Amino acid sequence: MPDSIILVLLAALCALVLLGLGLVLFRTFGDQGTGGAPIPAAYRRAGEDWRRGTLRFSEDRLALRGPGGLSGGPWVRGNLDLGMARTVAGRDAAALGRPGLIQVPVSYGSATFDLALDERHYTALRAWVEAVPPGWRNSPVA
Repeated sequence: MPDSIILVLLAALCALVLLGLGLVLFRTFGDQGTGGAPIPAAYRRAGEDWRRGTLRFSEDRLALRGPGGLSGGPWVRGNLDLGMARTVAGRDAAALGRPGLIQVPVSYGSATFDLALDERHYTALRAWVEAVPPGWRNSPVA
């Protein structure tokens, strides 16, 4: 009987290791076909603390991934509204631990959140949002 218990425990351990490896591979390669390279960013909803994650934008969608997977979106490009950007300062800068980030409020329908990105990634995001092809602006919020 003790030998069968050891075998069951070893099988359960192997299953956990394989599941963990599968999750790591999925997070690494699972969305490779959805657009450009992931952009490091921090995000927060009103009243919440900053969380680190990555943004990925494709032809018409923006998705946000946090530590546990998909955290927000995907949002349709034509319905995103980027507010006035400013440099992250004060407690926010201390919480993020990186000086020189750009903070931008984002609206999507009735939802609002803040993003913090470095300047070059903010510029790329702003250009991507503002380069919406004709007819995509103000399509129904998905």
